[in-house]
Amino acid sequence: MELASGSFSVPLTFLTVSGARDRVSKSNYIEGNGSKSKSTILASYRVGDESDRRRGSVIGLEDGTILLLRPAQKHQVQDHLKAPVHVGRSSSPHNSPSRASVRSLMATSRSPSPSGHSPAPFSMNIRSRIVSGVTTEQAEAPKNYVDFDEEPDKLKELLKGHTPKERRESSVGKVTAENKAVTEQERGGIKRKEAPRSLLSGATSPALTPKSLSAPSSPKGLGPPSDSSGNLEVLGHVLLPCSGQESSVSALHLLSDVDIIAVLQESGHLSILHSSDGRCLATSNLEITHLQVPEGCTARDSQHDSWIWKTLRAYCAGEYTLLIGCASLDPNSPTFTAADIPEAGGYEQCRVVVLELRVNYLAGALGVTLETLGQLYCDSSSESIGVYWTPKQVLMLYHVNSEGHFVEQKLNILPRGAPALPPLREQESSDSQSLNLTALGPIANPFKPSKRVEVAVNSGDLPQPGRIALGSTFVSEKAVSATPHTHYRITNIEGRLRGLAWSEQELVAFKYEKQSLRVLFACDWRNINDCTWFDNDTLLVAFEEKCELYSLRNAVDPNNDGVPITSLDDLSEGAIIQPKLLQTFPVGPYDSIELINPRSFLVTGFDKNGRRTVKSFVSTEKDSKDSKNTLSVLWRNQSATFQSESSPSKTGVLTAMMPISVSTVVLGFSDGRLRQTTLTKICQNPGANPGSNYFGKVSEVSLGAPIVSLHIAKNERTKERLIVGGGDDGSVAIWNMDLKLCARWTIFITPLLKVIQFEDEDSKTSPLRGCILCISEHGTIAVVAVDGLQYLYLIPGSPSPLREVWLKEDENNHHHLLLFYADRRVRLWDIKTKEFWRSMASEKTEEIRAQGGWKAISLEKPASFASPLSVIGRHDQGLDSVCTLSFDVERFILESITMIKTISTSKNQTANILAARDRLRAILSVVLTPAINSSIDEICQEQLGIHLSGDVSVGFQRLGCTSLYATAVPEQVWKVSGDVSAARALAIVVTLRGLSVFEEFADAAATVITFYTTSLGTLVGPLYQPPDLAFLAQKWFDTSSLEIRQAARTLFDAAVVRLSDDETNQLVNEWQHHLPCLQPTADRESRMAALSLFLCGYLAAEKYSLLSTSALTDIAKSIALYLHDEQSTYRVLAVDLSSRGFHVWQHYIDAMEILRALFALATSAKKENISAVNNVSAQARSAVLSIAGRATGLFMTTLGLDIIGKDVKEKGEQGLEHRKSVLQILAFLIRKRPLVLLPNLPQLLEAVVKSLDPNSTTNRDAVLDTATEILGHVVKTFPSIDFHTPTQRLAVGTSEGAIVMYDLKTAIRLYVLEGHKKSITACSFSPDGRRLVTLSLEESVVLVWKVGSSFSSFFNPGAPPRQGARMTGISAIGGWGGGGAKSDGDEPYKRLGFNVGEEGNMTTAETLKFVNFDWTADRSVKLKIRESVLTFST
Repeated sequence: MELASGSFSVPLTFLTVSGARDRVSKSNYIEGNGSKSKSTILASYRVGDESDRRRGSVIGLEDGTILLLRPAQKHQVQDHLKAPVHVGRSSSPHNSPSRASVRSLMATSRSPSPSGHSPAPFSMNIRSRIVSGVTTEQAEAPKNYVDFDEEPDKLKELLKGHTPKERRESSVGKVTAENKAVTEQERGGIKRKEAPRSLLSGATSPALTPKSLSAPSSPKGLGPPSDSSGNLEVLGHVLLPCSGQESSVSALHLLSDVDIIAVLQESGHLSILHSSDGRCLATSNLEITHLQVPEGCTARDSQHDSWIWKTLRAYCAGEYTLLIGCASLDPNSPTFTAADIPEAGGYEQCRVVVLELRVNYLAGALGVTLETLGQLYCDSSSESIGVYWTPKQVLMLYHVNSEGHFVEQKLNILPRGAPALPPLREQESSDSQSLNLTALGPIANPFKPSKRVEVAVNSGDLPQPGRIALGSTFVSEKAVSATPHTHYRITNIEGRLRGLAWSEQELVAFKYEKQSLRVLFACDWRNINDCTWFDNDTLLVAFEEKCELYSLRNAVDPNNDGVPITSLDDLSEGAIIQPKLLQTFPVGPYDSIELINPRSFLVTGFDKNGRRTVKSFVSTEKDSKDSKNTLSVLWRNQSATFQSESSPSKTGVLTAMMPISVSTVVLGFSDGRLRQTTLTKICQNPGANPGSNYFGKVSEVSLGAPIVSLHIAKNERTKERLIVGGGDDGSVAIWNMDLKLCARWTIFITPLLKVIQFEDEDSKTSPLRGCILCISEHGTIAVVAVDGLQYLYLIPGSPSPLREVWLKEDENNHHHLLLFYADRRVRLWDIKTKEFWRSMASEKTEEIRAQGGWKAISLEKPASFASPLSVIGRHDQGLDSVCTLSFDVERFILESITMIKTISTSKNQTANILAARDRLRAILSVVLTPAINSSIDEICQEQLGIHLSGDVSVGFQRLGCTSLYATAVPEQVWKVSGDVSAARALAIVVTLRGLSVFEEFADAAATVITFYTTSLGTLVGPLYQPPDLAFLAQKWFDTSSLEIRQAARTLFDAAVVRLSDDETNQLVNEWQHHLPCLQPTADRESRMAALSLFLCGYLAAEKYSLLSTSALTDIAKSIALYLHDEQSTYRVLAVDLSSRGFHVWQHYIDAMEILRALFALATSAKKENISAVNNVSAQARSAVLSIAGRATGLFMTTLGLDIIGKDVKEKGEQGLEHRKSVLQILAFLIRKRPLVLLPNLPQLLEAVVKSLDPNSTTNRDAVLDTATEILGHVVKTFPSIDFHTPTQRLAVGTSEGAIVMYDLKTAIRLYVLEGHKKSITACSFSPDGRRLVTLSLEESVVLVWKVGSSFSSFFNPGAPPRQGARMTGISAIGGWGGGGAKSDGDEPYKRLGFNVGEEGNMTTAETLKFVNFDWTADRSVKLKIRESVLTFST
């Protein structure tokens, strides 16, 4: 289960500033986005009956995003809006999906059909687009530039006599419009066999015996949504991790039984999404796979290859799933030649990556793990590759090679920890040698060091062994066809392979059984978009505007005579099939199609009004009496975005956003103007306050084109910040911060992508000092001088995207610019002479980079601003993407609370505090859900000053994917998924807690928090998705903010209370197996183990009576494991659990050892524990206080034993340190919890005295300072204890009425004075140390004792001094009386009674504050009891 980490952010879509808000309502706002980009793929899924809310469709788009469609829900007006606020336990059930059986997995794989892809907007090769289309004299490159037509020859001259030693390494793929291909999961009409057993379990070996990998059944599980169930609606728009070039969605795979969507982009980015909400569960970049190819497969030198990832297939393997991604060599790749073109008689190159997808359900939370098993290369179409089981239950990997022969090899999945594969052959690994840069001909090497730099080889860069092994290769004798084909569909039907291969001229059908290939027929069919097998003898073919269904039960012999057959298995030798047309389905133009079963399919495209539609075609049997074709429109977006943008508007349509700070948000519009606003304003509806100045500033001069990108630059000389913007016509403009247009040039033919600027100290003497580099989407660089605003020159681009820019000045005053491209090519420029020096592979720059001195800037790193807001999408991903900003809740709350808690000393500070308050209100107006409860709405508006807005949509972010949701009614946002509900609730609670820092808002904020944590589900209804416990637990771990952590705990505790007994037991049973104490040593620190302890631990602390003894024991052992592990990163969790559930854990583990560990942590002060969240020391001190108050007996016993330190000799220095820690804990408790210590104080002080044993000098010296500090705190805090410094005597009063006298010089107890019958309230030594007065308020008596040394003490050491006389008497209030009587030696020297009335009635806590002795002379003392003062002589 892959767990994400990082800052807590939520995406906010601001309809308020879109400019098209009046033309696109919120309910169809995201629907309008779908019209902008062409679809590349369509897939649908349905699990169970038609009422299952998890079914729906997915549309992949060219802009690198997907649309999620689900059954339309009927939204009714809520009848609970007038209901009063009810704060209590929610009775709504948990509607999370039940655990699905992966063994019954059904998968549907879809890839774009060839005809469904639109050509590039220009027919010219991408190489012709790398130079600016502006033909101004200033824009011309200098003559010593290298033109791309001349570059190969130039490089040959530079590298004459040099043979590069290449390294095996793949490169980033490149998008081409012509080579988008089709991929399809093996599917058909025959019912699927039992899924194979696990290929990838821990006990797996190459000898596997699973069932057949057959095609999934079609009509039952994968049919289109029935027309009777209503239309579809948009659930959300998902922005995938990769955007821009190479981002088109090339393949989708739906694992409907586990609610998973696997999405592959042409760049190789693989994203695993949850179908319920589009959240990302796991990601992997296939392009950067760096594994050794298995034996039996030819290794490829791919260091300069660029690949286009086209197909993705999934194969059920018991509890796991194999994912196989395939890529074709990019025609723009430097290594692509005519030999790689099948149509020209060449061999198509294919790269294959195999992954393992593991799926877990833990307490309803879906967990996914991706592991790359291996990679290989072959000469075949990427669409012909797959796996199947032979009748002997052997897993085979197959493909059709470039000559048309069927090739198969045994595929073994190696268990984890298997021995590494044999190393590559010598000739395959010789590329690891470094390039000799001194042999580059007459051009001097500007980076040549005075001494040769030895570059160490990083073993981590070498290919690692994979977990796949291939057997011997079998190649069929016959070929599919003599002519090459680019598209394949190979389907496993009842254990038999049926294949279709087609090109622009023909379609060929074949079957493969028992290592025998037979061609069934070949037809001259053209304009095929897609086709697939259904059943053993049914074929459905999709043409450009129609679909045709064929029967394959008609055959002829070589004499063209008919041959009767009942199935393809009956086909005699020499006979061929003659397809019989059964039915034609007129479809019309479409972009993408999904063939579901022989008489049902879906298509998506645009209608005549430019609106995207999804249509369902269903037909009954032709021979049926009720035969008919049914066409239904399942979904049509309600408004076309491009129509809205072309409509007249005062501001135009928003095309770019740049949040510089919370008080400065710059917006670019389609009218070519900039507008400036604030975070507070964009959260509001512009029409709500017509008189307000919504846009603080507006640029006067239009750019003349929509502004599609915005960046910030700085004039280092004047320290002025400038805004750099790019138009969609390739123009670049610069504005000052007042939005005054300062300069404008038309430079590129593609929009501006990035603006970078080296720091002034990095380029002090460089020609780039004071310059910015404006980079277009095709990598062309325009150098612009900021100071003076002059466009200087142009650096040509490359067919591959630019990734990094490096700058350096050498000792020869050469200024070098290294440009790193996605295809691992690096170009070296001298920016002083504006000369191109050389082009090389990135591996060859290791020696150059090792010399240091380079300043690097990555183009993939987003721009950072002093703002919690950041840009997510691109201008070409739709209006909703442009209007969306990522909101860093953690950073926002930290900055807001810090500002609010600032003490105002000026008007500016007061204004800043009020502005922070207004921003908190603005965010709450966005994240709070209006119209759920009228009373809560009233509290928000009247008491908190929050004006709830429905014009900003809240999405979800995880692992680089952003999901934007379309909601027609407010409460619908709480019906999406548990994770989405948890994220929104967390944002609400933490922001309300921030606002509650203002005392006047504290009560109202607490009321709203209670409503959202306890009562929301009841009002939302039965489809309410409560916050996911695992999500909240992860945020508790991930965050560095104490506020986020506390808010997560608030929601977690509220969710735990709502759990029923059965749900609690189920959750603990599922997570118990992942507890740290049950894991191998290597996995104890895993996030999964820590998350398991979090969930089980807090549940056990609250509901321990429901759990089994074994579960409680495992939880307690896990807590102790983390607590005693000094290297553990989860000690804070263990400390918190120790505090919360100590009363439970003490019965299952050594409780004293837990306390000792807490003592040690509480007194540690390591620098790494300084942060508020991860300060283990502070958390441990809090835990000590909590346990001391709840388990006082055990706590005090442990404290007393450890102070004495009987184990010091055994532990040496460690034992001494522990004793010092315990004494520090005692001092800490005296300051923080004196009343807790009071009943056990005599025993603890005796332990302190014993620790000062003079016979153990080392021990005494180690604890002397701490013990002295403790005695000072004790005497100051407790009036029943006193210490006389000159004589080193300590008097300790007890609750039994005794006074214990200690001599600290000898660390022994001298004697006990037992004159009182009840508790001692106070005692005090006289200044000369010869008298001790003791007080008992319960007895209303003061005793005077002689405690000085006498002659008799020499003969009876340890005995109390003889008192000599006894005085008694009772007086009125404030008076004294007495008489003379001789002492017998056991009675006090004097006994003085008194009566102070009601002032003597006080609690124990009050006695510590209002009772004390004050000596005026050696024999005169004043006793103060509240306001009463009694004076007497001793």
